[in-house]
Amino acid sequence: MNSSVILSLHHLSCTIPLQETSKMLLHDIHLHIHSKEWVTIVGTNGSGKSTLAKVIAGLHPITEGSMTSSIPGNPAAQLVFQNPDTSIIGETVYEDVCFGLVNYGVSEPALEQIAMKALGRVGLASLAHTPASSLSGGQKQLLAIAGCLAVSPSLYIFDEATSMLDPLSRKTILELAHQLHVEGSTVIWITQLLDELTGSDRVIALESGRVAFDGSSREFFYGTAADYMVNSLSDAGMTPCESLGFTPPYVVAVAQRLIRQGCVLKTKPLSPEELSHVVGVLCQ
Repeated sequence: MNSSVILSLHHLSCTIPLQETSKMLLHDIHLHIHSKEWVTIVGTNGSGKSTLAKVIAGLHPITEGSMTSSIPGNPAAQLVFQNPDTSIIGETVYEDVCFGLVNYGVSEPALEQIAMKALGRVGLASLAHTPASSLSGGQKQLLAIAGCLAVSPSLYIFDEATSMLDPLSRKTILELAHQLHVEGSTVIWITQLLDELTGSDRVIALESGRVAFDGSSREFFYGTAADYMVNSLSDAGMTPCESLGFTPPYVVAVAQRLIRQGCVLKTKPLSPEELSHVVGVLCQ
């Protein structure tokens, strides 16, 4: 990675007090996030994903360790929540986008232009004066993203932003996030849907509040670089994905089956297009 480090978590831990004890949410997290990087964070329920998202966004206190940031902009980071209803404040679509802008000191003359531009990016400009409560789930998530776009952060954090959406809305949100990344934004994408790892620069897996894996998507699904260069899976017979209790997505499962049957694949596919190509080569 040639880009500079913009966010560092130094042996960071978070706990919450209980009646007679405390619960560890994150334990000894040590990470560096680079400018313009796409980092996907995966983990089962309770693994600490959402807590980590809130810590990075400045919404959750740190118990031990520290976080340092050189992310430019004010605000530097914006968090898109799993449930968009939790972030909708304005009565109308337009008013909801303007709420954040006013909070960040945008003057009245500039409000309309910035808000409408953001709504245009997500396809909601024609619904600007529609009650926000009347939107579909996918539209509400697009509205939440428009609110983030309007204040132009350098870092976007999507905390399971597609988990409550239908397949078409999910595809729309994911494509919009990738476009922001192409335009130079740093993206932290948090999910349990493993087919959303395609296109990630890096995958971080959490287990019980700890970092259990930090590497590329192909390493996560197929083992280390050394493993897949010799056309095998990990020596233990389980990939990092499987050892953490995840079921690989269909594309990866098919490729793993081919590998275990002795097929030599020139690349380890992550997308249907890549799978189609490697199968086509095998059939020649």
